[in-house]
Amino acid sequence: MSFLFGLSVVISGIVSVVGFAFTNMTTSSFDPTGDNFFGNGNPGLMFVMFPMLIMLYFFFAMMFVFEKLHERFSVKRKLIQACYSGVFVLISGMTIYRIVSFRNEINPYFEYEISYLNPFTNHLFFNFWTFIACLCVSGFCSFYLKKRM
Repeated sequence: MSFLFGLSVVISGIVSVVGFAFTNMTTSSFDPTGDNFFGNGNPGLMFVMFPMLIMLYFFFAMMFVFEKLHERFSVKRKLIQACYSGVFVLISGMTIYRIVSFRNEINPYFEYEISYLNPFTNHLFFNFWTFIACLCVSGFCSFYLKKRM
């Protein structure tokens, strides 16, 4: 790997982690009394929307990094793919369970049924675990990169 590529991966990784963290931290928390409600929860998404291209670059660049790691350590393909898939399925299952239970918890406080994507759920979609799930997808896809000549 070249120095510039490594530096770009580190910088884009920092931007991605900061974007996920700030989105998680700036999401409006649900308050049934309405005393602490400050807006619609979407300002937290600005930390994801503005650097979205940098985040996409990070996850695609991580495919090449994982490919190099797999070559260097000569890992067993099926075992590592199973690990990536298992972690992804586990995190996805936990996230879906948390989203459904959170929605069921807050629905009685609204006149109409509220959707899964609402102002209070940004912290469920943009957190440490979904970041790790995205890395697992990058790692899994790294096995399917075409070999360079």
